[in-house]
Amino acid sequence: MLKVLLFFTVITLNFLGFSQENISLTYIGNMGVYISNNQFSILIDGLHTKYGEDYLFPDQKLVNRINTVLQPDALLFTHRHCDHFSAQLSRDFLIHNKKAILFGPNQITKNLSEFSDRLFTISTKDYVKQTIKHGDINITGLKINHVGKKHVTIENVGYIVNISNKNILHVGDTNWLEEINLFDQLKLAEQSIYIAILPYWMLLDNQASELIKKYIEPKHIVATHISPRIKKEDLQSLKNKFPEAHFLTKPQQRIQF
Repeated sequence: MLKVLLFFTVITLNFLGFSQENISLTYIGNMGVYISNNQFSILIDGLHTKYGEDYLFPDQKLVNRINTVLQPDALLFTHRHCDHFSAQLSRDFLIHNKKAILFGPNQITKNLSEFSDRLFTISTKDYVKQTIKHGDINITGLKINHVGKKHVTIENVGYIVNISNKNILHVGDTNWLEEINLFDQLKLAEQSIYIAILPYWMLLDNQASELIKKYIEPKHIVATHISPRIKKEDLQSLKNKFPEAHFLTKPQQRIQF
């Protein structure tokens, strides 16, 4: 009887351990993703409002679900553009989720100064990685330049989130920017990236496969910020080029790792 009890105890513990190690990723819209391992969860660029016909956004039902069901332990924002960040939605979330914390560059956190004891501002003066430990999770923020010359004043932050002992990279709105040797400076290939969450246009480069391997070398690629008006043949062509990548196109689309 004792052997049977021990057997089922071991099986139960192994099952619980396995379930805790699973990482799920749920799409919110644009670059917005909700990441959870059943014990801790984060939301990156997930609270924003309608921006235009080429963009996706969480409707009120999904926002309510984020506030009351998903309830991420931490909100992470890459930059202030309205297709990534809403000050009002973030404020509402922090009011109703009093233990949640928020990360972002100064252009984000300065809008929410009333929650100063729950804010972590990521510096964008240089490319130094800044790591904050919160519970059983490490969140590293670092400057990653925004794509486009007209956005040089935008403070864009990337994140490396260590969850279930796996590193998940989110780069915000950037591109390869080889003219400034951006990814040479970031040294992300040294970070053992498990999942790289990239805007889909980074995959459009003719050398994208080589650049990803050289500069990031992730186990998995997740492509985001795909316009709902993209031509089906263009999307299929990209999927054919990256058959192992995950392409997020619909809010609440879910991937399990």
